Amino acid sequence: MTRRFYVDAASLSGDRVEIDGALAHRLANVLRMHAGGEVVLFDGSGEDVRVRLDGVSGRRVSAEVIGRTVGPREPRVRLHLYQSITKGDRFEWLLEKATEIGVARVVPLVAARSVVKTPAAGNRADRWRRIAVEAAEQCERSAVPEIGAPLSFDDALRGAAGILLLPYEEAGDAAPSIHDVLNRRIDDVFALAEVSAFIGPEGGYEAAEIERANEAGAEVVTLGARVLRSETAGLVAATLVMHAIGELG
Repeated sequence: MTRRFYVDAASLSGDRVEIDGALAHRLANVLRMHAGGEVVLFDGSGEDVRVRLDGVSGRRVSAEVIGRTVGPREPRVRLHLYQSITKGDRFEWLLEKATEIGVARVVPLVAARSVVKTPAAGNRADRWRRIAVEAAEQCERSAVPEIGAPLSFDDALRGAAGILLLPYEEAGDAAPSIHDVLNRRIDDVFALAEVSAFIGPEGGYEAAEIERANEAGAEVVTLGARVLRSETAGLVAATLVMHAIGELG
């Protein structure tokens, strides 16, 4: 199978491609590719560009474009995952998995009970971007999810698009599931083509936050009887949305 790599859009505009920086190092020194080898490049536009390497060094790789094809289809409905920031590397694990299942955008969320409240510094944001790029390459997506700037819960509510879903561990047995809501509103799902899911912190949401979410039109849903870690809840919610819209299973 031909390896796929993400590059900036400007790199793929002509009949030749010049690659430098980290990707050139990876091709030449890590994968030890040589002239004549072929790779597929993509830039998020939906097109796969096959190139043949004809100049390889540790700092620069040049290649000739030998084919352009339509890349793998992205989900018809854009899922915006507002995920509470967690301690350690759990957020990074969630980011990788969210990329793999087709999430369009991940926004670090800061709620009232969030343990981690500090917005990502530049190097942390860069690391999150690299994780998303590598996951998109691995799972053969045509696009890399956008990683938004950290937002407070209220700012996230104000900017959210489409159908708003808020999984809540204290929603009770009578609360609908994500499948229930999206099935009931299936016409809205594809007309709006956007769903926003809000995943709370380990300490859960405060009652006042649930009230504000209801006022904003969010659908409070249950993920089942068990209490999940925040990053697990994010992955479960995203998976359920993708399944409901026909992108998984």
